[in-house]
Amino acid sequence: MQSNYNRLSIAVRLALSVGIASTAAVAQAQDASGKDPSTTSGPQAQTQSQPTTEQPKQGNAKTLTAVTVTGSLIRRVDAETASPVVTLDRSAITNNGSPTLGNVLQQLPSIAGNATNTQNNSNGGGVASPTLEGGDGAARVSLRGLGTSRTLVLVDGQRLANADLNMIPQNMIERVDVLAEGASTVYGSDAIGGVVNFILRKDYTGAELTANDGISSHGDGQRHGAQFTVGASGDQGNIVAGIDYNKQDPVLATRRSFSAYQLSLYSSGPQISGSHTIPSGRLQVPAGNLPAGSPLASCADSSGVANLTLANGNGSSLNNYRCFNGASDVYNYNAYNYIQTQSERTNVFVLGNYKFNDYVTFFADAFYNHTNSSGQDAPAPTSVSDGWTVAANNPINPFGVTFGNPNNGGNFFSTRLTGLGNRLHTYTTTNEQINTGLRGNFGQSTWIWDASIDYGHSHRVQTDYNEVNIPDFQAAINAGANIFDQADPAVSALLRKGVDNPIYTMTNTMKQAQANASGELWDLPAGAVQLSAGALYRKNTMNYDVTADAILDPTTGTCTVLQEACGSPASGSINVKELYAETLIPLLSEQPWAYALNIDLGVRSSNYSTTGTTTNGKFAIEYRPIADLLIRGTVSQVFRAPDLDELYDGRTIANPTINDPCVNLPAATLAAHPNACQYVLPGTNNNLSQQITAYYSGAAPAGASLKPEHGNSFDFGLVYSPGWLEGASTTVDLWRVTLSNLLTAIQAQTVLNSCYANDSSPYCSYINRYNSSSSLAGGINYVNTPVVNLGNLSTSGVDFTLNYVIPHFDIGGVDPGHFKTSLNTTYIDTYKNDATPGQPGATTVNYAGTYTQQFGNISRWRGTWTLNWNLGNWSAQWQTRYINHLSNLTAYADTGASVSTPMGGVAYHSIQAGYEVPKYHTRLDIGVDNLSDKIPPLVYQNGLNYNVDTATYDTLGRYYWARVTVKF
Repeated sequence: MQSNYNRLSIAVRLALSVGIASTAAVAQAQDASGKDPSTTSGPQAQTQSQPTTEQPKQGNAKTLTAVTVTGSLIRRVDAETASPVVTLDRSAITNNGSPTLGNVLQQLPSIAGNATNTQNNSNGGGVASPTLEGGDGAARVSLRGLGTSRTLVLVDGQRLANADLNMIPQNMIERVDVLAEGASTVYGSDAIGGVVNFILRKDYTGAELTANDGISSHGDGQRHGAQFTVGASGDQGNIVAGIDYNKQDPVLATRRSFSAYQLSLYSSGPQISGSHTIPSGRLQVPAGNLPAGSPLASCADSSGVANLTLANGNGSSLNNYRCFNGASDVYNYNAYNYIQTQSERTNVFVLGNYKFNDYVTFFADAFYNHTNSSGQDAPAPTSVSDGWTVAANNPINPFGVTFGNPNNGGNFFSTRLTGLGNRLHTYTTTNEQINTGLRGNFGQSTWIWDASIDYGHSHRVQTDYNEVNIPDFQAAINAGANIFDQADPAVSALLRKGVDNPIYTMTNTMKQAQANASGELWDLPAGAVQLSAGALYRKNTMNYDVTADAILDPTTGTCTVLQEACGSPASGSINVKELYAETLIPLLSEQPWAYALNIDLGVRSSNYSTTGTTTNGKFAIEYRPIADLLIRGTVSQVFRAPDLDELYDGRTIANPTINDPCVNLPAATLAAHPNACQYVLPGTNNNLSQQITAYYSGAAPAGASLKPEHGNSFDFGLVYSPGWLEGASTTVDLWRVTLSNLLTAIQAQTVLNSCYANDSSPYCSYINRYNSSSSLAGGINYVNTPVVNLGNLSTSGVDFTLNYVIPHFDIGGVDPGHFKTSLNTTYIDTYKNDATPGQPGATTVNYAGTYTQQFGNISRWRGTWTLNWNLGNWSAQWQTRYINHLSNLTAYADTGASVSTPMGGVAYHSIQAGYEVPKYHTRLDIGVDNLSDKIPPLVYQNGLNYNVDTATYDTLGRYYWARVTVKF
């Protein structure tokens, strides 16, 4: 613990030292440009509603227009409040060059852990789950590394039915506010890691057309698109509308050396690996069934089973076969994966308001998105364990033994169905969102009100092409298809009669009604006490349909198609009623030792139809000892109610390897564990270390109930904007988030261990063993592994930002232009998880500075440095993004022993240059991302996508882009 505090102390001192050194090193000078110092990614960015570029101070607040700020219900005039908000304005978004918002947001230093983006492929198979991520073209963010479900995404403070950043039209956005602290009292559930709030363009006038294109230095990954925006304003209101189109091409993993093959980490070092399910097949034949003197007898292992594969010919003769070589007979499935998935999007939006009179205004914001996307996997692997057989008397079978499920006495046989084609997973997604209502004033008072209806609808159709229909596949084999000869086109033509294309349809809807009022209560010597209060009702529904060929039978663990593509229908709904309030109390103002002192109190009561009522509060303080320095702190309670997936997801299949604690035990010990070890026979060795069927699901299908996650969020920080150094500002924030009752899918091994340790554990009901009448009596048939409340999580660290508009200067009488720079960094001191509290041997692990499949990339340091320049019609930007080195926590592929391997630090550099052509109302921009063509560090088999962490690192390499914008 002491070492953690020491690291935290060092980080704070370092951040403060950098800030002081950076500001003191330059002369005290006036900024000739008059521009705000943080128009890119600094936390001090002004909102468009403020009619000044000077940072507001408490003393002159009443001369400015109050606006609602992200992280508070109170309308404020202060650019800095108790909430640490980082703002990306339009220039920061467009300078990135990406046509989608997901790529822009995922580069922020406060983003960590696992996230979805278009570098994620579909991860090997149908994966027919409502919670599928990868291949569907989506992008989601994970603030503080706490996961995408603990980061709330808003548009103008309103929720979305689908929190996919890529579906939001970029030309619809004025700026993005990122609040990296818990905000449950302001926004309710899910705002634990923080909030990403997209602020819309409400006052645009004119018309503009933008076209963009880009391609990697490898000549692939092309993306292109166009945007058209038009707006008009008048005395009674304004309207902005637009259309946005963008498309990106897929890139195969073989196009990059680091992903061309699956790399696995063995105790002897990294090795190329792959699947032992190969097109020439893998057959296991008892050596005693081979003809006397057959050279294939030498292929037998110690148990007397010969492992064979096709060497030549059509497989009708034993002479066509050779010994199977486990080292060299592998299939490179990476050759078919995408390191950038295919996607094509069309977005349409309209935003407007109309002022009926001085007291009532109508507003409406609506957008529509249509996305086509796809991921790809290698041709389907299959084996007799999937339910098909090759009879001993089948004319194509030269071995005279039946190949079938070994559990039923058959002989094992597996093959890769290359003749059926690649497994393609396509997604067609439509999203509609509308927020409309009225707002106005209560007469001539300071009080304002608004009432709105928010509706969202998301519909996704997933089609898995070239899956295997087992009954039809069996019929093709029985009809004479030579399953041993995959290279014969005639065989493939017959086997294609067994191809199936199951469809999975996911529909989400959100309906919300909300009313708010805010204004001044009474005056204190330091100012007016402000209050904001409101109420809302929201209902979310989910419906997941699976075509009949892919519906899982939980008694057998199969469906008509291959097990990998089995899924389960699901449906459910949640409604919530909430009351909330926040008050700002100014205690002191313009005192010798207190330029300003404010207290901010908030409370929110949420009643969920699924989990009951929870009430959470917030206490925040803002203290300015002098006008230039703000000391701020927030302590708030946070919560996350279980979502529709966690509650109602249908069963899908996993196949974990487990150690059964009930095997090889004497009768007396078994008798002491009647629930954990039901039907297990004394002294048996079955299932000592076996791969079993585990059913992931939401809580409801497993007969369980869930509670919300609860925790606390702490933030303490300093904001310094020195009057003696015009254009400079710096912030330091220490933060901590703690959570208990984590909502997580329980692991099969945890179920078994928990039940064995406590025979009355509710997890005992999740274990299903073969009964006493079965030849496998006591063996594990399947284990339910639903979402449960289990474990604690806490994380802490420091954020530091520095923004500076460099004073104008001449070089020998030559104007070099105007410069501004910003630095945004995050240091993660701790990331602690106790996954199984109360269990024997349970430990708390600090994952800060590590990579794991469970939590993703929790690098201790991340930072972004930006330098902007403009001179006349010219402008340019240099940006450097840094991810610190970390340790990959994995296990050797051969021994299973835990190992920690280093992953190097990575710095990505990007440049952008632009030129305005006023005569033609045109702007040209060009840029290069990943200028030094950095390749990502390897995580080997610990990564879900081709050896690397696609949530964090760039896979395409150096990338060139260009854009032209014409205004009318």
